[in-house]
Amino acid sequence: MTFSISHVCLLLGGFVAGIALRSTTSSEFAFVVDGDRLEALYVGPAAGAFLAAIVAVLVATLVRARRILSTLSFTGLALLGVAPATGPWESEVYLGGVGAGLLLGGIVGLCATADRAWSQTALAAGVLTGLLLAGPIDHFRTPVPRRYADYLPEPLFEPVMLTVLALTAVVLAVTLASGDFGERTLAAVSGRALVVGIVLPLIGLVLYWWFVRRVWDVGTYGATQGRWMFGLVLVVVAIAASLWLEGRTGIVLLAAMAFVAAGDIGVAFPDSWPWLLVPAALALTGAVLGRRFPQPVFGIAALAVVAAAALFEHPPWDNLHAGATWLLLPLAASYTVASSLPSSESVTAMSLAVPAALAVPLIADYGWTAYAPLVGSESTPGPDSWAWTSTGLSVVAVVACGLAAAYVGKRPT
Repeated sequence: MTFSISHVCLLLGGFVAGIALRSTTSSEFAFVVDGDRLEALYVGPAAGAFLAAIVAVLVATLVRARRILSTLSFTGLALLGVAPATGPWESEVYLGGVGAGLLLGGIVGLCATADRAWSQTALAAGVLTGLLLAGPIDHFRTPVPRRYADYLPEPLFEPVMLTVLALTAVVLAVTLASGDFGERTLAAVSGRALVVGIVLPLIGLVLYWWFVRRVWDVGTYGATQGRWMFGLVLVVVAIAASLWLEGRTGIVLLAAMAFVAAGDIGVAFPDSWPWLLVPAALALTGAVLGRRFPQPVFGIAALAVVAAAALFEHPPWDNLHAGATWLLLPLAASYTVASSLPSSESVTAMSLAVPAALAVPLIADYGWTAYAPLVGSESTPGPDSWAWTSTGLSVVAVVACGLAAAYVGKRPT
């Protein structure tokens, strides 16, 4: 394998897509609306990620011509550039979701070449890096908590964001003009993958709506307990979907689900910008190792360790949790996903999009300015009973994905 401009293009495009996917969501608040709260289905933080996932799967599955895929990718970049200037938050989320979906679906389709394995690996490394670093980058860009920043005026255009989008468009144009993507190798369209790609994000959206309806029922025996109990539905559905998909294509979906269940790098912010290069380098390293020495089950085992580290959130052991989420999570997540590739275009697009779509009902705080006590008190000297329960469920979810991956991996190619 020779590292080429196409891999640089996929890394950069995937990074932008990952940032965009995470930017359509929020882990710090959920809207509370009147009546039966049906508005949460189309104006809540989960709506943008759901829309992005659906668009990405449809583009990657149904569009075959490279010229159309390229046009859709450029259109996605353009939408991401103009979305912040569209006015109301809902319009920004819709345009951003469509833009992220078009970009991700388009570049996934461009990976359908003889170099499919390394192309999808480069793309996955970029997307995972974007998903992992979106929170810390937003933390540096907007030091005010998002729950309050949403009520403050923001600039219509951000020079750094527009520069990155323009650079991505230029690199994509140069790559297409050079023909570095190589000859197309089309695979059969999977109807099962299309169904899973639509149904799975839809279940996440409905689950988010159900959590919003229960926002007033707070406490350890209220919204918190129900949140984890019904959150396991996503794990069960993802495992069932991976078993239903053809051959070994569903392993990458299990890797993505294990990544969702393991943890969130946003809980540990670095002190300065240069520290962001550490998880980015670890994600790239994990992707290369996963391509060279593919063992998805070993990667999922490492993600289980990350999930277990959530017990050490309080001093004097809180550095263990921060280290696991800041150092081990990027390495393990990228290694696991890269080990699970290549897969079909539809399954790859779905697996790279669902972490953003499914993370919302599992990590968001619910209530006006997120007052609902969904996690233990910071003054608690050690893990309480709820910490043991929630961490145990996370570990069990990751282990279940690993067992399913081991089973699917024994299927014939």
